[in-house]
Amino acid sequence: MNDYAIIENGLVANVIVGPLPDGMDGVALNGRPVAIGDAYIDGVFLRNGEPVLTDAERIAELETQIAVLQAQLSS
Repeated sequence: MNDYAIIENGLVANVIVGPLPDGMDGVALNGRPVAIGDAYIDGVFLRNGEPVLTDAERIAELETQIAVLQAQLSS
């Protein structure tokens, strides 16, 4: 089961939890914590101009930041 965003004029107008009703078009969220009012531009969900990341993407981003900080500390 997936959740879907209903997009109107480039913004998330609604979020559907579970399967889409017949005849309704939506964009699969694929684990992104998208909310009403988020933008959807060129296939990317944005909140305040920043991409809305999945938990795995956020963890990877944090691990990269930690590695950079550790490298700076050891120099």
